[in-house]
Amino acid sequence: MVVFALSAILALSSCTVRLVDFTTISSKNVNLGIDRSLGKKTSGEKSYFLGIGWNIKDALDEALEKAGPEYDMLIDGVVRYSSYPFVSSVSVEGTAIKSSALKKSLGDAGYKLWLEKQNVFDANEVEVASNK
Repeated sequence: MVVFALSAILALSSCTVRLVDFTTISSKNVNLGIDRSLGKKTSGEKSYFLGIGWNIKDALDEALEKAGPEYDMLIDGVVRYSSYPFVSSVSVEGTAIKSSALKKSLGDAGYKLWLEKQNVFDANEVEVASNK
């Protein structure tokens, strides 16, 4: 009876896992106007015993770190999840881009225009309204 009760509790239990924090994400083929030749192909993978604590962020961070410390954005990315007995893994691959190089190549005015076209805002220039 105890075994049945424990099995029922385990079968009916659930948990929530934070998958990823992101600045920009889309599943659509969006033309960002970025010269992909400025980027570097990269990939990262993270494995977890029993799938405990798995998330996309670890694999994404590994991919960007493998590209180099100056790379901070991944475009044309693919995320894969694999599950095997006792082990789960998440892999990420894509083209790493240096956002600083993008800004430099476009110039300040060109970069601001690019942000406007992509409907992206600069957090440093946003006014925060007070509810007082």
